[in-house]
Amino acid sequence: MSHKAGKRFISLQHKILFFTLILVLIPLLVVGILSYVKSSEIIRQKVSVSDLNTVTQIGQNLEFMFDYFNDTSLFMMQSNEVRNFLKMSTDVDPVVYDEQKSLTEQLLTNLPNAKTFVHSIQLEGLYGNRLNARTTVRPLTPERISEILDSNGMPLWYFNEVELANGAKKKVITYERKIKDINNISSSLGVLQMNMDLDAINRLLESRLSGDIDGFYLLNENNSIIASTNGSSENQTISDLIGGPLELDYEQGYLELKIDRTPYVVTYDKIMPLEWHVIHLVPVRALLQENQIIPRIIIIAILITFFICAGMAYLFSRQIILPVRKLSRLMSQVEGEDFNARITVSGNDEITQLGTSFNKMLVRLQEMISEVYTAQINKKEAEFKAFQAQINPHFLYNTLDTIYWMSRMEKAFETSELVQALSKLFRLSLNSGREITTVRDEVEHLRYYVVIQQKRYEDMIDFQIAADDETLDCQTVKLILQPIVENAIVHGIEKKGEPGVVRVDIKREQDDLVFYIYDSGDGVNLQEIQRLLEQYGENNKGFAVKNINDRIQLYFGTQYGIEFMNVPDGTVVKVVQPFVRGEMTP
Repeated sequence: MSHKAGKRFISLQHKILFFTLILVLIPLLVVGILSYVKSSEIIRQKVSVSDLNTVTQIGQNLEFMFDYFNDTSLFMMQSNEVRNFLKMSTDVDPVVYDEQKSLTEQLLTNLPNAKTFVHSIQLEGLYGNRLNARTTVRPLTPERISEILDSNGMPLWYFNEVELANGAKKKVITYERKIKDINNISSSLGVLQMNMDLDAINRLLESRLSGDIDGFYLLNENNSIIASTNGSSENQTISDLIGGPLELDYEQGYLELKIDRTPYVVTYDKIMPLEWHVIHLVPVRALLQENQIIPRIIIIAILITFFICAGMAYLFSRQIILPVRKLSRLMSQVEGEDFNARITVSGNDEITQLGTSFNKMLVRLQEMISEVYTAQINKKEAEFKAFQAQINPHFLYNTLDTIYWMSRMEKAFETSELVQALSKLFRLSLNSGREITTVRDEVEHLRYYVVIQQKRYEDMIDFQIAADDETLDCQTVKLILQPIVENAIVHGIEKKGEPGVVRVDIKREQDDLVFYIYDSGDGVNLQEIQRLLEQYGENNKGFAVKNINDRIQLYFGTQYGIEFMNVPDGTVVKVVQPFVRGEMTP
């Protein structure tokens, strides 16, 4: 049997086969998916706990390294050699001074339980005396020494780049504190600077990496990245890396977040008492690699079930479909416009009822042909009109684009720039038929409008547009800025008759998105403006501002809208909308 173009023919036998398979496969898929989800949850929890133990071990190692610096500083306070050296002045007998300095340097170089992660030690006395141990670094500045002395003996930790004696620079974590006389605790002897080799910390973090897709990070109390297995992340904050704030509410734990739409597990441990954190970022898919065998088992079970059920369903459907195929062959005669064909009915099942109904249908078929034909004509006309409505804007875009390139070829660059601005201004105005747009598109629309106006007014008007970055992706009612700026030009700058400024500022104020449009005109009649916001004036005067105010209140409520203010040097229009990120779905 042949079939005319249209809805695709699907055999009843195939449908029976298909739905039989669906009835079998749905329960299997549900059980398989639930098993996969549950097993993934269990594995994710176990792996997260294991990862937390790893991060905790790293945190304990780092605490040991930081405690070593603190213990070493206390050892120096108790050392007679260190105290004697710091009390000395460079004006004493050089032999005595050098001898004491040598003893102190030897002590610091051969500290008990000396660690390789100690890059350099520097002592600065209050009388010009200083020494370096391990590695020679540039002396501390007087300002830095003063800051250390003002710290009341509390240790100072921070990321630093020390300059070596040869002029090279080395990344370190610096520990600084004031050295006091233990025999007279109110007396300060000098300052101590110890530098921890950042490479040692990076090696510690890299030793625990499980692959090339995870990363360890050491954060200070401000969540700035001090060290990481990804060297390019240093001098950033963790918020820059993950694209948002990171709330670490407990001393240790793990949580999930998305980075560039990819799920990650964040495991963290607090390093006491610095209030620093070591965190581990790993994609969820990396944690669930062991769980990949379950989808394979599910797929194999589905395939086995499919072939078994397909064979049984085929045998069953074949017994049902044979009478239907006979009826289908007779229908093909009617399809060839043989409306005299009739089906001989016999039996008492659904196929017999179908044949009887088919015979009755033929009687009415020709009457329906005329009605169907008329309906199809009307439908085509409606589709054609809808298609025309889509062509007109595209025709205008294409025409403006043609004018733009002809202007470019004729070297009429200013004309081409205006045509391009007009084309983009018109396209952004339509906004695909949506009333809500983004601040970014609204600002872009205004910039194209300003391009056109600058060609008209040249240097008479200074246009200024400033928008905070956090507002650019917020929702706004479209076509707000351009009408208000146009009013500022016509009723402000142009009316005043001298050069002026039109400035647009877009910012967030608590939970509101606020536009400020300032012009250096002569101001406005506030009572008249208030009246126009409530009702149009003669000849549709005030239509633009009332239309904007009405549309804002329609979408967001009466607590939002437009407010006009006179300032000493002009007029400010304040537009308030709720601060909502993202585009509104059509």
